[in-house]
Amino acid sequence: MSLTNKVAIVTGGARGIGRGIVLALAKEGAKVVAFTYVSLSSTPHAAALVKEVSALGFSAHAIQADCRDLSAPNHIVTETLSAFSVSTLDILVNNAGVGSAGTLLGEITAEEFATVMDVNVRAVIFMTQAFVRHIARGGRIVNLSSVSARGGYATQSVYTASKAAVEGLTRVWATELGHKYGATVNAVNPGPVDTDMYRAAGKVHLIRMEEQNKKTPAAPRAGSENDVADIVLFLCEERSRWVTGDVVCANGGMMFV
Repeated sequence: MSLTNKVAIVTGGARGIGRGIVLALAKEGAKVVAFTYVSLSSTPHAAALVKEVSALGFSAHAIQADCRDLSAPNHIVTETLSAFSVSTLDILVNNAGVGSAGTLLGEITAEEFATVMDVNVRAVIFMTQAFVRHIARGGRIVNLSSVSARGGYATQSVYTASKAAVEGLTRVWATELGHKYGATVNAVNPGPVDTDMYRAAGKVHLIRMEEQNKKTPAAPRAGSENDVADIVLFLCEERSRWVTGDVVCANGGMMFV
């Protein structure tokens, strides 16, 4: 197994793409997979995922934490280290994110901007900062972007800006952390993936994406959790040691970049 004894943190891991990533890491032998969730409605999903990982013979630990809370990153790291009696961390997947309201430029509010940027950008920065304080040599950081970062889709101004920022941060951190920690930092840029977040993106955006899905070269459909999780898994393995500062576009050919 490629990740034997590795300790991983996945933010937003109870459902959707995050859940797929947690299972992919566990199936490759990650000794500890700590994952976060925020809402009470996700509690049963988190508990079920812990049981599923345990059934594979590995350990998982669910941490309820709101990424908008500035104390959350240190809390997540501290609880992970304590729960599994470890002193270093190997893998961070910054998956937690929120979509925007699907509003045109003239309708964007300060509240929408703050919510999206706090979760999709600020939380990624400070979660990574907290992780790096305990990173093991050769650690892996994977950030989740979106095809929206490059697609120029109407009604997606704030979300697009947040994911473009994540791609920029990925390149900066690859430069900053490579020699110092032997770490790689990459991003995965999914196209539409059939998750709760995708279905809640707004009627206008959803209709547009469904039309786009029909034209996707790899297959006329939205992506699945596993389509993305398998790529994240590779970027967490030793096999990806010569890949850093990169953005892998997991969109089935919807967009060639």
